[in-house]
Amino acid sequence: MVVNPSAGRNRRAADRAERLGDVLGGDGWVRETHSLGELADVAAECRARGVDVLGVCGGDGTLARTLSALVREYEGDALPRILPLRAGTMNTVARAMGCSAWRPERMLAQVIADARRGEALPHTDHQLVAVNGQQYGFMVGVGVPVEFLRVYYGGQRGALGALKTLAPLALSALRGGAAAARLFAPIAGRLSCDAVPLPFPACSVVYASTIEDIGLGFRPTYRAREQAGRFHVFAGPISAAEFVRRLPAIWLARPTGSPRVFDALASVLTAEFRAPTAYMVDGEIMEPAERLHVALGPVVRVIRR
Repeated sequence: MVVNPSAGRNRRAADRAERLGDVLGGDGWVRETHSLGELADVAAECRARGVDVLGVCGGDGTLARTLSALVREYEGDALPRILPLRAGTMNTVARAMGCSAWRPERMLAQVIADARRGEALPHTDHQLVAVNGQQYGFMVGVGVPVEFLRVYYGGQRGALGALKTLAPLALSALRGGAAAARLFAPIAGRLSCDAVPLPFPACSVVYASTIEDIGLGFRPTYRAREQAGRFHVFAGPISAAEFVRRLPAIWLARPTGSPRVFDALASVLTAEFRAPTAYMVDGEIMEPAERLHVALGPVVRVIRR
C-alpha cells in the first residue's frame, strides 16, 4: 500500500497510513511516500517481494507517479494489479475507471475480505500512455489543459472549485475577455499523429487520453477505449468562444463538428514546439519541454467494485 500524505483528502486524515495498516493486518505493508525517490524504492520493493496487488492511496497525480515508477522498475514484466483508493481532490482517473468512491479504509477492507475468502477481485484492464518515455499515465495535455490547471490550483480544490474556475472563464470567453484569451493562447509548433502532420501551425489545445472523462463529466476523448492499442486525440487552434459553443457536444461525448479540431484515434502523437512548453500528465504539470512524444505504454489491471 502506497500512501501519499500530501494528497487532498489525506491531509485531513493524518493517520491514514496507520488505519490502512490496521486493515491490512498481516496481508501486506504500508509505505508513506514523500518524494519520487521513495516511490522508486517502493517499486523496487514490490518487484523484489513479488507483490500481487499494490494499493495507491492518493489522487490522480499519485497514481500516475506510482505507475511511472513501476513501469520503469519492471522493465516490461507484468505489473502488479493496482487498487486505486480515492484520496485526491478530484480523482478524475479513478472515477473514469469505475473505482468506488468509498473511503479508502472501507474499500481496502472489502477487497481484503474478498481475497481472504478466495473470491476473484473485479477488475478492468486500462491502457497507459508513455509520455517522452519517462512518465506514464492515462491523459496528457498542452495548452488549455495546463492553463486551466494553473488557475484551478490557485483557488478552491475539488469539483466545486473546478466549477468556480470554469464558470468565469466561460463568461470571459463569450465576452472576448482577457482571461479566456490567455487560457486559449495558441502555441506554435508542429503536430503529427501516426507520422501524418496536422494542418495547424499552432494549437490552443492538445489533449490525448485512454479514458473518456477529463473532469466534471466532460468527455472530449469519448472514443478513448474504442479500439485496443489506440488513444483518442483532441487538438487544434480552437478559440475560447468556439470552445464554449462546443461544450454541449463535449459534455454529451459527441464530435464537436469544428473544422478547427482534430478528433481521431492514434497510436503515436508527436509535437515539436518553437519554445519549451509545459505539459500535464494526469493533472500534474510537468517541466517545459520542446518536444512531446506520446505513445502506447503497458496495460495495467485495475481492481474496482
